[in-house]
Amino acid sequence: MAKPGSNAHMVIRHKALECIGCCLCEETIPQYFQLDDDGMAQLLNSTQEGVFQRTTALRLDQAEIEEAVAGCPVDIIRLDNS
Repeated sequence: MAKPGSNAHMVIRHKALECIGCCLCEETIPQYFQLDDDGMAQLLNSTQEGVFQRTTALRLDQAEIEEAVAGCPVDIIRLDNS
């Protein structure tokens, strides 16, 4: 497994409470997002960090994650290197 801060991983942050349920993130990167019973996106395998859900993502998925970040109509998804 890669060390924290390595080039193999990045961090996705998601403000789930502000989700409007457009489904774009789930359709773009279903390995990271799933809709809950209310139709709102939840970041899979995440921990709560303040107002954000947080999970580690593989750098090889970066292009698809960036597509979801750019396409989110309420701008609640972030992608960070650590």
